Amino acid sequence: MTKFLAIAAICALPMAAQAAPYPEAHPTGFDPYAASAIERGDYAAAENRLMRRLAENEGDVPAMLNLATVMMETDRVARASSMLEQVLEAENVQLGNLDGAAIWSHDAASAGLRGRVTLGAR
Repeated sequence: MTKFLAIAAICALPMAAQAAPYPEAHPTGFDPYAASAIERGDYAAAENRLMRRLAENEGDVPAMLNLATVMMETDRVARASSMLEQVLEAENVQLGNLDGAAIWSHDAASAGLRGRVTLGAR
């Protein structure tokens, strides 16, 4: 669960590369990257929202990262790994800052893949 929270926290930060809000839920309830649904454990709703985002833009790196989280949490490890590998093949984008340090998409994807290997080794 800690791994999930770490990935969700990374994905819930504002994207520095884009001025648009990223996946933080807004006071109006708008949550484009399903961060609140993931946090609540409503993986079906999160997957639905993220799949729609990816249908509109298959290169949406934050959506891929959050969908990989959903896949990992619903025991679809191979699919999660595939999503994370797609993130590594895409441009490395800055997702935001945490304690003054930049968070990059490739770092988040690599951490997710390392977590997959750790889970498999148990």
